Amino acid sequence: METLKLYTLAESHGITVERFPLPENKSVSMSIGAHQFVALDREISGADERVCLAHELGHCETMSFYNIYSPFDIREKHERRANLWAINRLIPKKKYEAALKQGYDNVYSLAEHFNVTVSFMQKAVDYYSQIMA
Repeated sequence: METLKLYTLAESHGITVERFPLPENKSVSMSIGAHQFVALDREISGADERVCLAHELGHCETMSFYNIYSPFDIREKHERRANLWAINRLIPKKKYEAALKQGYDNVYSLAEHFNVTVSFMQKAVDYYSQIMA
């Protein structure tokens, strides 16, 4: 899914996406009442922008928000849901399998092929290795 399609999806689902200076994070999402927001750092672009936007939309689409002040909320559970949503949007299983058949045989070439970061591609490889085993 191209980056523009992610912005279009956000708009069609009523998710506000804004750009701000975010010196400590590249992106953040939140839900206030019935409205959802995504903030992206002004400086990110390319694969970083794509991955961050997809991840934050994953939080919104799966309602996987956590309260950093709650001792009862498990942050990793919410992060995993957001990551799996993003993986399925940016690197669908059939396209991943097709890329492997075309000879993309390492995380770096796969990341370039799918226009994602290497660290995000590694998450996708790990995920697909688990479900395809």
